[in-house]
Amino acid sequence: MFKTTHMLLNDLEPSFDLVVRSVPEAEIEVVFISTMVDLTRVEERLLGPLTSNSIKKSRNTITWLQNTLQLTSIQQSAEVRQAVRGLLENKAVLCLPREFVLVDVQGLIRRTPKEPSAEMSIRGSRDGFTESMDTNVSLVRSRLKDPKLSLKQWVLGERTQTRVLLIYIQDLANPRIVDEVERRLGQIHVDGVIDSGTLEQWIEDNHWSPYPQLQSTERPDKVAASLLEGRMAILVDGTPFALLAPAVMVSFFQTTDDYAQRWISGTAMRFTRIVALAMSIFAPSLYIALTMYNPELIPVKMVLQLAATREGIPLPILLEALFMEVMVELVREAGNRMPQQMGQSFTIVGGLVIGDIAVQAGVVSPIMVVAVGLTALGAFAIPNYEAAFVTRMVRFPMLLMTAMFGVIGTLGFALVLIAHLCTLKSFGIPYLTPFLNWLYWIGRILSYAVPSSCLRRVPLPIGALVHGWGEEGIKKGRNTLHHDTFRQSSRVHDFHI
Repeated sequence: MFKTTHMLLNDLEPSFDLVVRSVPEAEIEVVFISTMVDLTRVEERLLGPLTSNSIKKSRNTITWLQNTLQLTSIQQSAEVRQAVRGLLENKAVLCLPREFVLVDVQGLIRRTPKEPSAEMSIRGSRDGFTESMDTNVSLVRSRLKDPKLSLKQWVLGERTQTRVLLIYIQDLANPRIVDEVERRLGQIHVDGVIDSGTLEQWIEDNHWSPYPQLQSTERPDKVAASLLEGRMAILVDGTPFALLAPAVMVSFFQTTDDYAQRWISGTAMRFTRIVALAMSIFAPSLYIALTMYNPELIPVKMVLQLAATREGIPLPILLEALFMEVMVELVREAGNRMPQQMGQSFTIVGGLVIGDIAVQAGVVSPIMVVAVGLTALGAFAIPNYEAAFVTRMVRFPMLLMTAMFGVIGTLGFALVLIAHLCTLKSFGIPYLTPFLNWLYWIGRILSYAVPSSCLRRVPLPIGALVHGWGEEGIKKGRNTLHHDTFRQSSRVHDFHI
């Protein structure tokens, strides 16, 4: 056994799947991990050619290997640490008397791309990211055949050695924001990075805020669209979720169908989500405020009907609302943890049965079931899971403030929430960026989905709204770090002037 082979094995703990194959005719020893490589490819493309062509070996071993193996990925190294890393990255290591040669023999076949279950689309593409970094990159490149597409790689985690990829379009992304993202990625020194959720918590601006400051997605078409907006995508090996940065609040309420359908339908769906957001946050709190503190604001007939439905209810309105909200969250969580075939049916049937039994038992009033049901439906209409979860959690402190101070407590908590959102930033971009300019707010929130015949080929940066529509304004918009630099493809901004 060569000295290089001894050095390589000494850096590894004994394992049943660590294989050493010797090719004495070629003076080469092949080391690989059988559970991480394609054994058929190793036999046919590596061991077979080395054994059959060992007689024709030339003095230049590297040249002979390139001609013999006919493989594009052959890397020469003299460091044991690099050889160990290559071995753990699904590669085979050829141990020569004085050096190592790393050969890519591919790993085990992972699952094929299929439609993400968390981001269903009616008219969008049916493929989604997988746990393979190479597969995810190919899905992005197949949609963006742009020579300006830049991909930079990091290896994070002292023990996991996880590959992290930063993707952006060089002439669309703001270079100062790109530098900030690279700086934060370079400052991460941890034992392991398991998934994109762990990485997100390391690079976000405010670690104490409940609101997500990076957008996660499994859809390659959404990543491609975000790159065209001047944003950046972060891919983590081993997870199907990509991170999009910077992220502003309205980006969590967009779906692929908004752009795949007619502009009237897209606008209607956007209005529906805005109403759902408001209903999910304020419905139970306003019900408590009006019934406990300001019943004079309710029509008399409705007040009499509410009083009749609450007759015999032993719980105060606050405890009644908290009980139903907790029950809804329990049913939702149980449905998420059950097998997919049973989870949806359990959520629907369980919610109906529990609500009906609670009303018949006299624990809660029917109107409270309606209010909590509207709240749950509003949360389901929010397309992003993280944003929907935060919306559900915000309801509980708002209920307590409303129970103590009435409508003033509801409005006060809403103002505190808005003030917190105003202080948030995502890589220097204010979280409420679209609301800072009235024209962009109208375009992005209300009527952004105009007919496709009115669009330019490339979206304009937000800076064009501040500095003017001419070429000078566009350049200024791209060279400023504040909210007017983050390019976003608001369709209303792309019409012909």
